[in-house]
Amino acid sequence: MGCATGTIKYSLFLFNILWGILGIVVIIFGGLGWGAMPNEFAIGILVLGSVILLISLFGCCGAIRESPRMLWTYVTFLLILLGLTVAFIILNPRDVFKKYALNVVEKQWELEQTKPGSMDVVQSTYLCCGRNSAQDYLNISHWNDSVPASCCKDNNCVNPLNLYTTGCLTKVEEAFDDEAKTSRYFEWTVLGFDLVILLLAFILAVHYTNRRRRYNY
Repeated sequence: MGCATGTIKYSLFLFNILWGILGIVVIIFGGLGWGAMPNEFAIGILVLGSVILLISLFGCCGAIRESPRMLWTYVTFLLILLGLTVAFIILNPRDVFKKYALNVVEKQWELEQTKPGSMDVVQSTYLCCGRNSAQDYLNISHWNDSVPASCCKDNNCVNPLNLYTTGCLTKVEEAFDDEAKTSRYFEWTVLGFDLVILLLAFILAVHYTNRRRRYNY
């Protein structure tokens, strides 16, 4: 069992390093997404990344110190995280982000009627023009039958071929539909990763608990 235990121990340590890197990536994603999603969700993502990072550090310490108490606590944390991941997959909150982004487009388009340039960030981000199409700007008097530079590739509207003809509502929907496919793979990867680490941690926790009991007799 000694060789097998050592293999599991260092495998768990390696997996926790990767788990910690994942936590850092999630934190970075939450930071970059600040302003592009509701603040509550951005905070939630930052908290999730921090929790993953802390759990990974706890797992590394438990494995290296061969502490049953730390490992059982670690297993408990992993079970909680596993439950949250499953809940996220089942509840599927992607539509919340999508509705928020579409609502931002609607609000910015309303502002565009009185405050020129309000749509610039949205149009530059999603490579789109207007609410439904570039034709929408024909109904806004202060644009004089033209479109803002953000409606064109490299902000160059001299060449008509540079014009983004698709509306921002359509582009936002397409972007979130594409993201949904990628995030599903990510969610199932996290779930599988969590299960593997949970199994390794459980085996080690049982082994070190039994070993301590034998030493006490």
